[in-house]
Amino acid sequence: MPSGDQVLEASFFGSKLPNADIENIVLYNIGSFRTAGRNGIRFEHGSAVPPAPDGTAYPFCYRYSLVSRSSSFAHWRGGRTLASFDWTDLGAFSGEKKPAQVWLALSSAEAEVATVRRLPDTTFAVRVHVRPPQGTQPVWGGLVKGIFDGVITAFQSHSDTTNLGEVAKRISTTVSVDTTSIEQYLLDQRRGVLGSVPKLAAAYRDGVKWDPSDHWCVAGELLAAAPVGRNWAIKGEVIEVSRPEVIDAE
Repeated sequence: MPSGDQVLEASFFGSKLPNADIENIVLYNIGSFRTAGRNGIRFEHGSAVPPAPDGTAYPFCYRYSLVSRSSSFAHWRGGRTLASFDWTDLGAFSGEKKPAQVWLALSSAEAEVATVRRLPDTTFAVRVHVRPPQGTQPVWGGLVKGIFDGVITAFQSHSDTTNLGEVAKRISTTVSVDTTSIEQYLLDQRRGVLGSVPKLAAAYRDGVKWDPSDHWCVAGELLAAAPVGRNWAIKGEVIEVSRPEVIDAE
C-alpha cells in the first residue's frame, strides 16, 4: 500500500515497436494497479536494459516501484514547455469515449502554447493532475490511456479535409457539440504544437478512430488531486524531453 506521498512508477527498458505506446506496454498489457496506483501513476521508457541480479542479460525489462510524487522522471530530461493548461472542467467524465471528452474540454479552453511547434520525431512527456468528484476513488490505471490520448490529441491538428464533415458529425454524437465547432477545433493549426497529422480523427465502423502521435510520448505522469465539487477536472503540461547526457569518467 503506497503512503500518501507515493505514486506508482512503471518503466519499460528495451526496444519497442515504433508505433507502440509506453503506457500500453507497462499498464494495459499488465493490469490496472488499483492499489499501487491509487495516488497516481508515472510511466517511462527507460534507457539501457539493466542486468538481472545474477548478471544475465535480457532484451527487455519491466520495473515497478513506489516513488515520491514530488520526484522527477528518472530517464528523461525536461526541455521547453510546448503547452500548459490550468484547471479545466471535464464534467461527469462518464462513458467509454473519454479521449473525445478530454480533447473537447481542452480544445475549447484557455491554454498556453509555444510559438514554435515540436519538430518531427522529437520525444515529449505529459504531466497532468486530475481531480475526481468528491466521494470517488478512481482506478487510475484504467484512465491513463484515455486521458493521455485526449491531451495529446488536443495539441495536434488535423490536415486532411476529406470526409471531415462526416467525422465531425460522428464526434458530435459523442460530445454533443455542433459540427462547425468540432471542425474548427480539429483544424486549429495554432494550437497544434505537437504537429499536424493527416487524419487525427477518421470515420471507423459506426464511430471515430483517433490517431494522435502518442508513440512519441516517452514519459508521463498522472497525479491524483484532492476532490472539489461534483465534477472531474484536469490541469497539466506537455514538455519536450531528451535523454540526459552521459559524461564518461576520466
